[in-house]
Amino acid sequence: MNFRSLAVPLLAASILVHPASARADAPAKDSPEATDVEEARQHFSDGLKLYKDGDFDAALVQFERAYSIKANYKVLYNIAQTYFQLREYVEARDNMARYLKEGGSAIEPERQAAATKDLADLEKRVAKVTLSVNVAGATVLVDGKKVGTTPLSEPISVSEGQRTISVEAPNRGARQRLIRVAGGEEQSLKLDFEDTPRTIIVRTNAADRKPQGLGPVFWATAVGAVALGAGAGVTGVLALKAQTDNKNQQKQLGVSLSTLNDSSTRAKNLALTNDIMTGAAVVCAGIAVVILVTHHSESSQVGLSIGPGSAHLVGNF
Repeated sequence: MNFRSLAVPLLAASILVHPASARADAPAKDSPEATDVEEARQHFSDGLKLYKDGDFDAALVQFERAYSIKANYKVLYNIAQTYFQLREYVEARDNMARYLKEGGSAIEPERQAAATKDLADLEKRVAKVTLSVNVAGATVLVDGKKVGTTPLSEPISVSEGQRTISVEAPNRGARQRLIRVAGGEEQSLKLDFEDTPRTIIVRTNAADRKPQGLGPVFWATAVGAVALGAGAGVTGVLALKAQTDNKNQQKQLGVSLSTLNDSSTRAKNLALTNDIMTGAAVVCAGIAVVILVTHHSESSQVGLSIGPGSAHLVGNF
């Protein structure tokens, strides 16, 4: 497809956005309307220069800025041509359609016929993608540009060639697929997110539970805590005595080295035994306290959270 030269449409549009000082009803030079016209004309003129230099991205910005300041249907024709040069055929098609719609009968018959032919040619460069996503409210993007939100009511229009289709959902991350499409064809694409973790809750209330004792675990840990505590007390006394004996032997004359070593080893072993028994007593006492407190709780919940490749026990007491 070969679009015609920009010379004619750009000249026509530039005449329209120029301050019309020759007209009797022209706006005052310093009026807001005249200022807008001048600003739009400057953006348009800059866009024309950039287009001729082959800088189509920058030219597009200038043309669109001119149109946003002073909407002129003729500028849409230039915007469509610039999108065509950027190979963004969906945008080129849409702007060409807007040009024909907004211009209507004001467009010369010959130019209207040519633009209608251009529009038909652009349609041949556009493909349709029917996208299926298992999450509602996800943002759909084509090459980084937002085109809709799931669920989509109709297929997505994409320019022919290689395209990147992305779907982004809050708290679910993003899914992305690279596709290649030919103009005029239709494709189907499925981008599903993984299932969210499901939690199965089993709740029990005090009214639903039968009265029961504290259980063997409580009594075992409680008795263990008492016994270990007593043992820790005994070993603590013995460890102190052994340390005192070792110090006294070091001060005595004639005590052999082997005797001193045996005394020192005995004191260290008793100290280590005391530490182990003390720690075990604290653990058993903690378990017993937890059992005692949760036994009288009004309600409790225990659940299993199941997700892709994982499972977690959750709950409160």
